[in-house]
Amino acid sequence: MYTLSAGLWERFFKKRDYYIVIVGLDNVGKTTFLEQIKSHFVHGYGALNPARITSTVGLNIGKVEINNTCLNFWDLGGQEDLRTLWSSYYDEANAMIFVVDATKRELFAEVSSVFREVISNEYVQQMPILVAVNKSEIEGSAEAAEVRHILHDEEHVGDLAVLPVSALEGTNIDRCVRWIVRSLASEPLYL
Repeated sequence: MYTLSAGLWERFFKKRDYYIVIVGLDNVGKTTFLEQIKSHFVHGYGALNPARITSTVGLNIGKVEINNTCLNFWDLGGQEDLRTLWSSYYDEANAMIFVVDATKRELFAEVSSVFREVISNEYVQQMPILVAVNKSEIEGSAEAAEVRHILHDEEHVGDLAVLPVSALEGTNIDRCVRWIVRSLASEPLYL
């Protein structure tokens, strides 16, 4: 009986820590996306001016608390030579945000290839993945459905959402984070 009570107590009252990797090709807006998350959910946080954000070499870290949930974000550099490092974060991650630049259709074949490689990793196959279709506010950019079509996500068995966002304007940032929280909260409860 104690085990059941302790398990229920932990499930409903203990602060839960989750780790979310943010990946995608270089210059797609991953760091700007993370800055918007922090400015939306961290009281008093002043986001960096997007004009001052440079390509990430290594990683940027962000932490957001929502109710009893602590989300730790790892924004990883997207340059081709840095992508080999991504997999070293997967085993400790609970979810992933894969950012795509909706204005660069000429890179969609590479996006598709990189996404397939990412989801072939055993740790990634079952984790929730949010595909953030960034720069969706720009006229002529790809729709979320078009990006979903190029992903070929048959290997992935976890939750998957493809949402249009604007990291620059903050559009749909709240929706993305709330989707991540809901997906993580729906993890099976093992007592």
